Amino acid sequence: MDTTHPYQEGFLLTLLLLAIVGMGWLFAPFLPGLFLAALLASSTNPLYVRIQSRLPNASVRPALIMTVLMFFLVVTPILYLLVATAIKAGTLAQEIQSWLAGFATADALSQELRAMLTTLSIPAYPREALISWVGAHRAELGQSIGLGLLALFKGITNNGLAFVSSLLLVVFALFFFYRDGPALARHLKILSPLNNHYDDLLFGRFSALATVLTISTVSVALLQGLSFSLVTAFMGLPWFYLGVAVAAASFIPVVGGLIVWGPTAYVLQAHGRPGEALFLVCWGALVTGFLIDNLARPLLMRWLASQQADCAAGELHVLNYTLFTVLSTFGGLLQFGILGLFFGPIIAAMAISVLEVYERIHCDLLDRS
Repeated sequence: MDTTHPYQEGFLLTLLLLAIVGMGWLFAPFLPGLFLAALLASSTNPLYVRIQSRLPNASVRPALIMTVLMFFLVVTPILYLLVATAIKAGTLAQEIQSWLAGFATADALSQELRAMLTTLSIPAYPREALISWVGAHRAELGQSIGLGLLALFKGITNNGLAFVSSLLLVVFALFFFYRDGPALARHLKILSPLNNHYDDLLFGRFSALATVLTISTVSVALLQGLSFSLVTAFMGLPWFYLGVAVAAASFIPVVGGLIVWGPTAYVLQAHGRPGEALFLVCWGALVTGFLIDNLARPLLMRWLASQQADCAAGELHVLNYTLFTVLSTFGGLLQFGILGLFFGPIIAAMAISVLEVYERIHCDLLDRS
């Protein structure tokens, strides 16, 4: 112990704590994007290493190639979905206003509504009450629907711009994670007070979890989007838009695809296509939901876990627990928004990994009686 400077260590620890808190406060708006960038860089690192091996004397070009690839795979489909949804919301507002204005009298509108609601098997009392209210407030209803869809359009645009800007930050950070990732990992190992063996264990576990979760989630999303696109293409529906929507919704476990194929089937039923609506429900529930989400996803995750050199398949068993995955995913969604669909399972699984490291270090002190 240094007796000439008795307060040096305590003062240094205080400065270190203040530095960490200050950096956390300064970078708090960017932490979700940086975390997602680290997640994507870790899960796609094998592809980056393969590209780097073919360009041995280049340090920037492999990182730039991977960054551009992630931009087209991640940002472009989401940008298309947001823009297309905003345009459809505006078009729907105009169509509803034009449809309401096309009736000369309230009685004509009531007859049309009665014919439509009868096909939907709505009970008589709420059906007639709704028809009377719509007939009495026809002008106000058209204006309210237009304003509501306009507000929805603005909300989609604003949220979409914020989300896309965060994705652009992710793509920007990806370049530096690819290029400087190994050096950053070595520096963190030096600064960490843990033994390098435990540092390697945590880094390896994070890389394995990121690879298993990201690749399995993206693969399942592509399978669900492709299967739904094929079905809706034969039905004459906007197959590309619906396929991208199902792929995006599939990141929400259990009920993701239902958000898209449920309303689509309802629209088909309302337009006098009950057979196609029933087929779409069966396809969404059995193929998209049961076969791909509940069977293909766990099998793919187990196979990916078995391919990880740093973690045995049994050590990633926590990702196969449906309740754990669902709760951590929805918890991440509530805390971080859309990006939390990735963060939740990773944070929860890494917390369990930290507990395992603690158990290994203090195994002699734990009472196992």
